[in-house]
Amino acid sequence: MRRSLAPLTVGLTVLVASVLSFALFKYVQEHQSKEGYVVYALFNDALGLFEKSRVQTAGIPIGSIVSKGLSGRKARVDIRIDQSIPLYENASVAKKSASLLGEYYLEIDPGTPVDQLTGKPHRTLTTGDQIAIVMEPATFADVTESVQEVIPILKDILKDVRGMTSGSLAEIADGLNQTVKTNSVVLERLLSRADAIAADIQDITSSESDDIKVAIANVREITEGIKSLVGTSEGTVSATGDKLRSSLDRIQTSVETLERSLVNVEKVTSGMAEGKGTVGRLLTDDEIAENIEELTEDAGTFVKGITNLQTIVGLRTEYNYLADTFKQYLSIQLSPRPDKFYLIELVDDPRGFRDETTTFVNSSKEGVESIKTVRISEALRFTFQFGKRWGNVAGRFGIKESTGGVGLDVFFLQDRLFLSFDAFDTRSNVYPRVQARAAIALYERNLYLIAGADDVLNHDRATSGGGAFIDGFLGLQLIFNDQDLKSLLLFGGSAVGSASGGSNR
Repeated sequence: MRRSLAPLTVGLTVLVASVLSFALFKYVQEHQSKEGYVVYALFNDALGLFEKSRVQTAGIPIGSIVSKGLSGRKARVDIRIDQSIPLYENASVAKKSASLLGEYYLEIDPGTPVDQLTGKPHRTLTTGDQIAIVMEPATFADVTESVQEVIPILKDILKDVRGMTSGSLAEIADGLNQTVKTNSVVLERLLSRADAIAADIQDITSSESDDIKVAIANVREITEGIKSLVGTSEGTVSATGDKLRSSLDRIQTSVETLERSLVNVEKVTSGMAEGKGTVGRLLTDDEIAENIEELTEDAGTFVKGITNLQTIVGLRTEYNYLADTFKQYLSIQLSPRPDKFYLIELVDDPRGFRDETTTFVNSSKEGVESIKTVRISEALRFTFQFGKRWGNVAGRFGIKESTGGVGLDVFFLQDRLFLSFDAFDTRSNVYPRVQARAAIALYERNLYLIAGADDVLNHDRATSGGGAFIDGFLGLQLIFNDQDLKSLLLFGGSAVGSASGGSNR
């Protein structure tokens, strides 16, 4: 009698759970619609912005990103703002980097209710309005373009310096050399005139000796003074000439060194232009350039895949009605792209882990006899499946609870309601084990109510051991994404720090 009522009981349980789930969903949907209002902004580049990304003002969260998509040639990002935070028509939004790993968040300036220049009031934004003022950070391409604009200017400056050192300084040195030569000719003329004067003086001294002695004495005094004066001036001129010559020698050496450097630079640049040497090959060889471009693209794809990897952790508990026991799940879903994911699960199944072995015994009387041994252990089961999503439908295949299996998921109401079907374990009973479950979000997309049926094709328990039969279940599931895990880690770290500080006191 109990077995005949089992399907009816399971059906009634699923029906009641579905009605309660729908009522809870309607309540949650009406409650969520009052949490805030949704505005949008258009960006040239929405890379690094994801659903649930932070939206804040002056470091204080005021909302989150609802969704993003294309609007013409720009990216449209829908933002949910807390109802208590008003935004005005002169509000602005800026995309800012949160870390070196490529994560970004939105910083919003709410604007002012009154224009400071004209005194006119600004309109308050409501659901569906656009934030017109968008500020985006400079990209790597912008920095590269600026560097390319500066390089020609540096080349022109180097050309001007070379022209100045090879032209103007050489002319100055030639002028100084010519001046020294001219002064030497003048000095020779002065010396010849002095010799003529000395001869005339000798003639005068031979005829007028007495007067001349007096005159000579006077002249001696004058000449001694002139000699002293000339000796001092000559030393000054000589020292100045030595300093000037030394300076000219240093200038000439610098000019020659600079010319040799420019010649070497010209040889190197010409060799690079002809493709000689390692650098020349890098600059002129198209094959190397293509290989470098492929490497950078592969590296960019790899880094982008790491930075865009989304991690979803789930904890699920199901109460099996007929078995009167609980089944536990720990799941991790890795999503490198929105349409591709990997599902990893550890399952504590009350049915246990079934291990079947067959032993062949050769008996001389009865021939070959096979003995089948089935062992049921409490070992954990594991799941590793590859998944692909097409719109609101996702398919899975791989290992399901330590056996081969496939699965299908159908999503409704922006993933707040979904149906899952799994088929696996073809050895434990007559038919494969088929599970069907429905889940509806009770809070955001973090807490789900689950109801369904397990092993729906097998109505009798397998006689070989380890198999079971149809059963209904009801449970709850907690789901955390990357943003939730970061918040939990920050909160947990603060709590541990506070507890540690309290214990030290």
